[in-house]
Amino acid sequence: MPPDTVGSGAAGSDAAPRDGEPAASPLELLAQISDLDVRLDQITHHVQNLPERETRAGIEAELGMLASEAKVLDTQIADLERRQRRDEDEVARIESKRAHNSERLYDSHLTSPKEAEALTAEADALGRHQIEIEDQILELMEELEPLSAARADLGRRQSEASERMATVDAAIGAAESAAGSERDEVLDERAALVASADPALVSIYEGRRASARGTPVLGRLIGLTCSACHLEIPSVEYERITNLDPNELAECPHCGALLVR
Repeated sequence: MPPDTVGSGAAGSDAAPRDGEPAASPLELLAQISDLDVRLDQITHHVQNLPERETRAGIEAELGMLASEAKVLDTQIADLERRQRRDEDEVARIESKRAHNSERLYDSHLTSPKEAEALTAEADALGRHQIEIEDQILELMEELEPLSAARADLGRRQSEASERMATVDAAIGAAESAAGSERDEVLDERAALVASADPALVSIYEGRRASARGTPVLGRLIGLTCSACHLEIPSVEYERITNLDPNELAECPHCGALLVR
């Protein structure tokens, strides 16, 4: 593909140099802009691939597993507690019935021996049933004890994991904040370079960059090698490129990147 061309008298070709430094050529200014774009991509990549993010994902998975375990334990504990409350309510009902029968048994108006015998028999039956229910309650309490201990331990593990998550989130937040500050500085520097660069060159560069999908669009000619693809340019093509006007665009014959020489 033939390289894009830019008029030799385009605005920005005589960018003001820093004190004591020679003026940067239009292509060199473009290369500096490209370097800053690489730095911006590096900042984005760094933030997206912070090691803390992997740590966070592990903690998140751990919290998910703990939550699943907690759900199972909570269901088991709730079922046992429901059964315990039911049995305790039954004991309370039996005690109330026994108290009522006791009042009737010792009521001075009770004269029938058969009725007294029936009340006594019922009291004995209620007493035996109460003992059975109370034994069931003790069994339920024995079942609940290890489950409650396991749930308490699980709760501690959940709290510890949540604390670790908070620490990691704080680290990620700090890294993102630092990266944001650096990004702003780079963007300010880039804006200053763009303002002093050849608009036509910048337009060509931006157009290629938009369609490049992450591949380098500009490289420096280092010896015979293109820094964008790291391939050596054939000597005949190298001679042709190096004999071009310094402000004339040239492409790497391998990757098509604009070459700064």
